[in-house]
Amino acid sequence: MKQRSNKNMRRSGAVLVEAAMVLPMVLLFLLGIMEYGRYLMTLHVFTNAVTAGAAYAAKHTDSIFLNGSTYGNANSNVTTIVTNALAGQQLGNQTISVYESDALGNNLGTWTSAQAGQYVCVQITGTYQFMLPKLLLLPSTITPTFQCVRLSEGN
Repeated sequence: MKQRSNKNMRRSGAVLVEAAMVLPMVLLFLLGIMEYGRYLMTLHVFTNAVTAGAAYAAKHTDSIFLNGSTYGNANSNVTTIVTNALAGQQLGNQTISVYESDALGNNLGTWTSAQAGQYVCVQITGTYQFMLPKLLLLPSTITPTFQCVRLSEGN
């Protein structure tokens, strides 16, 4: 049976010390990458959701009558489109707004009164919560606003 030399024992202790120093930094780096990826995914999902909602609102400013019922131009219809596009993702204190706007997204009134060629805007605001803010030296929350402005095709 081989005996370990004193030199080999010192070397295995050095590996343990090196691992103890490097492993926390590697884990912190990996957690930072995961948090950044989660934030980018949230930006993507919410941007696509307001785009889908604005596309629907731009095409449905005028209501459709079928069998005595009115369809298409209620805030709840646009909100349903946006919520479905979010696929379960939500912000804290989330609000979805639909309104007639100028090209910059400033509120000008009810979106159903927008004439063809005028702008319709869908906006989502809320609070994004980071998973590990203190560990990664991040703020605990931020308040993003997602907005899409489209030309109305209705009325």
